[in-house]
Parts: sequence; C-alpha cells; structure tokens
Amino acid sequence: MRNEKKVSISRRDFLKNSAVAGTGLALGAVGFPAVLRGAQPPEIPIGHLHPLSGSLAFDGQEMRKGLLLAVKEVNEAGGIKSLGGAKLKLLDADSEGKPELAISSMERLAKSGAVAVVGCYQSSVTLVATQQAEKLRIPFVVSVAVADEITARGFKYTFRIQPNSEQMASYTLKYLREIADAANTPIKTIAYLHDNTAFGQPLAAHVKQLAPKQGLELILDVPYSPAAPDVTTEVGAIKASGADIVLDTGYFGDGVRVYKTMKDLRLQAKAVLGLANGAFSHPKFVQELGSIAENVMDGNYHANPLSEITKRAFANYKKEFNADMGSGTIFPYMAVYVIADALERAKSTKGEQLREALAKTDLKNHILPQGPLVFGPDGQNVNAAPVIMQVQNGSVKVVWPVAYADGKPIFPVSM
Repeated sequence: MRNEKKVSISRRDFLKNSAVAGTGLALGAVGFPAVLRGAQPPEIPIGHLHPLSGSLAFDGQEMRKGLLLAVKEVNEAGGIKSLGGAKLKLLDADSEGKPELAISSMERLAKSGAVAVVGCYQSSVTLVATQQAEKLRIPFVVSVAVADEITARGFKYTFRIQPNSEQMASYTLKYLREIADAANTPIKTIAYLHDNTAFGQPLAAHVKQLAPKQGLELILDVPYSPAAPDVTTEVGAIKASGADIVLDTGYFGDGVRVYKTMKDLRLQAKAVLGLANGAFSHPKFVQELGSIAENVMDGNYHANPLSEITKRAFANYKKEFNADMGSGTIFPYMAVYVIADALERAKSTKGEQLREALAKTDLKNHILPQGPLVFGPDGQNVNAAPVIMQVQNGSVKVVWPVAYADGKPIFPVSM
C-alpha cells in the first residue's frame, strides 16, 4: 500500500476556499457556471424560424446566411465577454412558409435551449410565432415582417428592428415626393399592385391613407396571390390606369414575375417603385433580369452604404458566400448583434433578464440608415426608416435620402 499523508485544513483556509467557491457559484448563477481555466466557454443557442424550404426558400436561406455571418463575427471577436466568452450557436427551424408550423417550431427551439429567437420573414408566420414566444417567455427579435399588428398587441417579449408598415409607407411616399420635387417633375396619381397577404394588405391600407398627405391620389389598388403563376390581368389593369407612379409590393419570386410582365406589356410610368419589395433592390434581381431591371426603384430597408461598419459587413458576406448581401439579409444580421449586445449587458441568458436588456437597447454602432437603435414600449424600433434604392448600371444604389445616398436618383425614368 502506498503511504498517504493526512492533511489537516485550518478554519482560515476553509473559510478562504469557501469564499472562492461561493464567488464562482455567484458568477455561475448570473448566466453560466464558472468556466474552468483552459476549458471551452459554454455555447449560447439562438434559434431562428424562416422558410428554409418551399416557395420562399430563397428568401429564407438568404436570411440564414445573414445570421450565420453575424454569429461568426461575434464569436471571432471573443463571444459574449460578460459570460466568460461564451460563443453563440445558431439553431435552425423551417417554417416552410406555413403559419401553422410556427407553434411547434417555437416549442422545439425552446426545448433545444434557445435563449432568443429570430424570425420569420412572413408577417402571417411572425404573428403566430411571437404569440408563442410571449407564452414561453422567450425574447423574439423580428428579422423581417412588416405588419403593424406584430408590435401592437402589448407583448413584452417581441422586438422589431425593421420599419413597420406605417413607417415603410410613410417614408417611401415622403421620399417619392421629395425626389419628384427635386427633379421638378409633377406627379399626382398612383396605381398599386401588391400581394394579398398580411404583408401587402396593411401596406395598401397605409398608402390609401397617407398618399393624399403627399398630394397623391391612389387611383387603383390591385391585390394578387403571390403563388399566382401569371399576373398578366393584374398588370394589364395597372397599365390601363395610366398612373404617374406604379407601386409594387411582393416577395422575391413573384416580384421578378410581376416586373417581367410589366416589361412584356410595355407599361409606361414616371417610375416603378417597390414598396418593401422582396425583389426590386436585391442583387439577384439585377443578375436575373439584366438590362431590363435598369432604373427600377424600391423603398425598402437597407444598410447605410456610407458606413465603414457596413462596408466591412458587405465585404465579409462577399468573402463568406461569394455573393452580395441583399436587403432582406440585413435585419437578420443585425438581430444577432442586438441580441449579443443585450446578452453582454444582461450578463445572463435568462429570459426575463434578457428581455429587460433588449428593452433598454440603445445601439449606436450599427449598419442601418438611422440614428441609435432604440425600442419603444411596444418593442418597435422608433428610429427605423427605409431608403429609396435604384438599379443603376447593373448595381443597386441608395439614392434617397441624401444623407445615406451613394448615388443620385434618375427621375423620371424611361420605361
């Protein structure tokens, strides 16, 4: 048998060691157990719910790429430092574009340990998912979904970075008027073609209400199904109206289909202007349509192209995915940084503490064309605003407002 020394522990040593252990437990109670020296810091799961398959899979996969890039950047910068350098981990959930899958998807993400969830692209899916997030007390940061109702139900766990329907319509019409006045070009009438979902319908209601404030009249409102394989009849009606401005709202796939039909029917207007259009300001739209996409405009969310932070994000995205970052990718990307900022300040992954930190967000270093990112009592980003973009010489340029523009508007346009 080997000889063992009998070790006695003094009361002073016992109290000293107990104090150290107590400190470690206290730190662990904040978010994670104390990380042993040399051990890998724990992971913080962040869930996301987007249409990764189905008719909107292109859009959903674009959003996933934005999330992945932001997670990688945060982790490479040292993770969440207040939680021992904990790394973020992305958990996938596929909505398939179906609202009925939102509840079960949220429950699976919760069981997998997601401390927050980002989603969902479609307003109809987001309305259900955020309701379930409220029930589960999981902070939910909306990536893209424009319906006003999302942040108008008194929920405490829902936060939206992007402009809502009212902000999108109000700013887009205001900027349109400013561009026309700057070009000394009179405009009086609008014809509006939009999808018939919870995406397009609220925007149409706001356009009808807000257009007169800009001296404009909505003379025709034409809804269509985004799943419709042919929109010739609807575009034909828009053409026959003879409106000065044609507004269009839709997702990427139907947006391409609609614009091709406009060109086929030789629609004439002083401008075709997207309103939160999923196609008109996306680089892939320009790639697919080539020269016929020239001069199309879009009032939409985007990054501030003059910001050095934006330039780095765009360069990183290009390096990672060999493609340009689209407008719809920007808010999922930003959502990760908003959550990371809240985790850093909360020093906790617990739902209530994280929710409180999100509610106190005042993020100044970001890529958006706005002032500080601040959430109002309803969870809506109070400073959120779109920009007007235009396809010029095969690339998408921000042309209005001037403070964020890397190009000058071409108006009126030759169709």
